[in-house]
Amino acid sequence: MKWYTKEALEINKLIPNGEQINIGAGFGPTGIPHIGTLCEIIRTNLVIKELNNLGRKVNFYLISDDLDPFRKIPSNIPNPEKLNKYIGLPINKVPDPFGVYSSFSEMAENKLFNLAKEYNASCNIVKNSLAYNNGYYNSLIKLFLENFTKINKICKESTGFLRQRTYNIIMPISEITGKVLEHITITDINPDNGEITYYIPSDEIVNKPGSEYGVELRDLYQEELLDKEQTVSVLNGKAKLQWKADWGMRLLYRNIHFEMHGEDLMDSASIARQISITLDKPTPRLYQYGLFLDASGKKISKSKGNGFSLDDAKNLLTPEAIQIYLSKDPKKSTKFYIEQSPRLNDQVNISNKKRLSFYKISRILKASKPTSISSARKFLDLYRRNGEVISEIELTISYNYYLRTKKDNNRGLMTTKEEDYFSFISKSIKKDKKLSKEKIFKLILNSFKKTFPDRDKSQIWVLLYRGLFGDIRGPKIETWIKINDIKSIIEYFENPHKVKSENKSPDDKMKNKESFIMINKDKDNKKYMTKLFKSIDFNQVKEKCDTLSFELKKHSNALIDALAGYQCKIVTEDEILRSIDLLNNIEKNKEYFKKNIYGVTSFLPLNQPIYASVCFGFIPSLMAENVCIRPPTAMHPHYKKFADVINLSKISTSLSTSYEDKELFLSKRVKTTDAVIFTGTPENATKVRKHFRKNTLFILNGAGHNPLVISKDADIDIAIESTKRVVLYNQGQDCAGPNSILVHNEIYELFRRKLISSLKGIEDKVGHYSNYTNIVGPNSDIDHSIKMASIFKINRSYCTYGGEINPIDGMIKPTIFEKPLSLGGNYKEFFAPVFFLQKYQQDQNLADYFSNPSYSANAMYISLFGTSDYISNKLNKTLHLPESILNNTDLHMEEHGYFPYGGQGPAASCLWYDGNRINGNTLPQRDIYQYLVEPYNK
Repeated sequence: MKWYTKEALEINKLIPNGEQINIGAGFGPTGIPHIGTLCEIIRTNLVIKELNNLGRKVNFYLISDDLDPFRKIPSNIPNPEKLNKYIGLPINKVPDPFGVYSSFSEMAENKLFNLAKEYNASCNIVKNSLAYNNGYYNSLIKLFLENFTKINKICKESTGFLRQRTYNIIMPISEITGKVLEHITITDINPDNGEITYYIPSDEIVNKPGSEYGVELRDLYQEELLDKEQTVSVLNGKAKLQWKADWGMRLLYRNIHFEMHGEDLMDSASIARQISITLDKPTPRLYQYGLFLDASGKKISKSKGNGFSLDDAKNLLTPEAIQIYLSKDPKKSTKFYIEQSPRLNDQVNISNKKRLSFYKISRILKASKPTSISSARKFLDLYRRNGEVISEIELTISYNYYLRTKKDNNRGLMTTKEEDYFSFISKSIKKDKKLSKEKIFKLILNSFKKTFPDRDKSQIWVLLYRGLFGDIRGPKIETWIKINDIKSIIEYFENPHKVKSENKSPDDKMKNKESFIMINKDKDNKKYMTKLFKSIDFNQVKEKCDTLSFELKKHSNALIDALAGYQCKIVTEDEILRSIDLLNNIEKNKEYFKKNIYGVTSFLPLNQPIYASVCFGFIPSLMAENVCIRPPTAMHPHYKKFADVINLSKISTSLSTSYEDKELFLSKRVKTTDAVIFTGTPENATKVRKHFRKNTLFILNGAGHNPLVISKDADIDIAIESTKRVVLYNQGQDCAGPNSILVHNEIYELFRRKLISSLKGIEDKVGHYSNYTNIVGPNSDIDHSIKMASIFKINRSYCTYGGEINPIDGMIKPTIFEKPLSLGGNYKEFFAPVFFLQKYQQDQNLADYFSNPSYSANAMYISLFGTSDYISNKLNKTLHLPESILNNTDLHMEEHGYFPYGGQGPAASCLWYDGNRINGNTLPQRDIYQYLVEPYNK
């Protein structure tokens, strides 16, 4: 029995005969509707048709939440910057960016409505704004006011701690600006009159959707009346209920019996039920379905435009394909992305052997790289078997799919000489209009010989593929020339693909440029948060450092025992020594200890609890009034044992430790923080950074690539010891761990044999931390072993040693992968004891590795063993400053807590201040002084 048939039978049983059945659905017209929105309508219609077959009358209400505030601008619309001034207004007051309809919401509604018609889905859209403005909801709004305390608590507790500070189910619409006021404090409720009394707390900090930073309400609501109570009516469209309360109210108003919702609204559905129960009203049947996910497993979003848009659905899928897909059980989340199109289309009439399958067509077009739909047809005719047919609609859909999925792999032309070659060919063809296809092909071959006399003739094909298609593979060029028209051939040679040289970071979602701050700005030009307090007595700083140094030495054995459930003994010993080294040499940073700032918030890494606490907590506490560190949740029980041995707060009273929920911790720190020290991925850093003010100094310690280069004249024994040290340290859970170990061809086999022999010699020292002789133990995050298993699976053909993973206890044993560098360098982080060996033969191989766009974002250090002219003299100096090249040593030997640490790759380390990203190494005591003290120190 189909899911919709079963559901219709259940509804039919619940609702007495003769009573009309009300079915609801809703959508937010905040962006171009995607396939998920359409699918909910189609699926709901499947249920409605079954109910109609049972003789039941059904009302279907599709509610457009057009009174919701316009919170952020979608990335997939024209001229998005023109909508900046409409942020915060109801969506029905925002203009249509395409200039066709009267509002943004009407544009989204019509796009959805028109496509639903094409798929024979019945759909009448009800505007929520009209229901509010016409007073339809007034009686229910008053009922919600009567039960405000209960309903507000139900809704509020479902939000995060940061949001709870300014959350209320009632959002007044400002009489001054017309904006929907989402962040207020309500002080009084008058249900009889339908009024509330509220004020906007100007100093509260909120995270505005789409913003990179936390925003004070005085800045978010600049034109509003701040910090002053006002009494307003919330009836007749003068206020809007927050989404969760609004959904509960809409269900009650229309007596909805059945409504579908995505699994991301599971909590909201629970709240809607709780509201009904609180008001002693019948609860509707809410049917949860799985989400549509993009290729990476993320929810399809209207504002991001990932996954299928409605235009994609129309241009890439047959109507039959969608109908069959949606008839399946919708309970589980499913990936629904562009690359699935051929397979989904082939589900229809797949048994028809005379039809050329969409999947085969897509492969032919991808390999052939046609320049037009007519040339696509010609290429397909070359590969069709006798009797196989392809209709015009199949051709159109397949060609649309080719255009939508063809990629520029950044494998274009790399030199001016190569560009001149392409330019010469296009000009020659233009000049001689009678040139035949055969002569054009000969021209291409002969020009290559003249332009590149030193290159092997077989290299022409890769050069042509790079320039014509931005790839290193392609069709037979002679065939491609014959099939495509002269005009297209000229265009392709005239506008070849070129390698993009910009060095972009994965964190460039935050900024797409490198910026530098002049720290000697006139402080009167702007409003700054930083306040400087008393001067620092460096003698007291030294005294506290000496005290902690003594405590670490005294309790070293107790610290080893305390962390024996978390890390190997040698790691704890190393941490203690590194911490003592920093504390005993704090004099080298004396110039930074001038005046105290107020607050520092520090997010510790998953590794090195002692050393990280000293570097990112204790030392900053000697130059601030209020410092709080938060260990990762997985570390909490172990960190408490460390704190039981040494209480850092007793030595430095301005330092405290929090074990609170991360959001609760953030909510308490956003208003008291001048500087944030964050160790972790750039993606997680972005999530944290957006809660703090723009002028909060944000220090990021991320993850670097840190490759080892072992040249032919290297001392192999020294290189082996360094390799083991940096890869095996703390089970490879270190940002300094190398992604790749590049070994010269002439010594590769010897290096490999010695490394394997050395690893075999320590196999008896791999095991649980309880054995103090072990030097490699389980991963700190047991679930990381599952992630590593998938990476091992991908690289299984390159594994030559190890490869053992235990997902039960998190043990990942030392493993060697040997992947030819010709197949691409490794730029992925393992955070596991993995040796990724790659053989190189000449400096050009190194140049290819270090100039790859995937390298630059995480550029940190290079450990060079032996000599290399490329590394020493030709490496990009903007990526690697001289001090980032370590000769015949490694980062673990050279790193000290009183020296700056990091590289030029922004994902490896950088600072954020006043809206700018500053690439480079970090040192908290230096950075706090330079950005928060020195410019404003009188």
